[in-house]
Amino acid sequence: MPSDPWLWLMQANDSQYPSGAYAHSFGLEELVESGVVKDAADLERFLETQILPALLTFDLPYFVQAHAAANQADTTRLLELDTELDAWRLPAEIRDASRRIGSRRLELLRQLAPSPLVEAHAAGCPFSHHLVVTAIELAFIPIAQAARAFGFQTVTGFATASMKLMRLGQSACQAVVRRTLDRLGAEIDSALSRPPDGWFNPLLEIASLRHARADARLFIS
Repeated sequence: MPSDPWLWLMQANDSQYPSGAYAHSFGLEELVESGVVKDAADLERFLETQILPALLTFDLPYFVQAHAAANQADTTRLLELDTELDAWRLPAEIRDASRRIGSRRLELLRQLAPSPLVEAHAAGCPFSHHLVVTAIELAFIPIAQAARAFGFQTVTGFATASMKLMRLGQSACQAVVRRTLDRLGAEIDSALSRPPDGWFNPLLEIASLRHARADARLFIS
């Protein structure tokens, strides 16, 4: 455990933290290419209707379970959750993106904050999903704050990708992020007490499947 967990939280959530997330748009590139997301208003609508529901009904409830398993050093449960997440992510591109980012974060965790749990998980699942690794990474942070950090990573990841894909200035993008995080903050506490219900999101799934076969692309996913 780092001597100051809050400084560790800021480091692990910093945009300069080399997790490899900058190389992925998680389907957003194809949505921009197809004209579904064209400007700041479209981006905000996409985050509100596609990303926040997935976070609140699926990702964050799973994050709560992974965070609890990490606190109990339950490596068996962490592997089970990783397998479940793999089954839910239908497009291979999304599965691979999550595992690429997760494995990069896990390797960094082994270097910066090694522990028996980290080593055990790396031995059992070195190519692990991002959600599970982040739960291990933030296990010593209270769940309310750790879950908000995970949600923040998700929202800002799409926002960062959007500025590379559209004519969208930093100020306009940050305004979208601010309003999206306000919506997330208003509902997140209830999400932390519900079981994961799943989220049917064919728009992103189809976009990811099409992106994998694109003739040209800026992002890996």
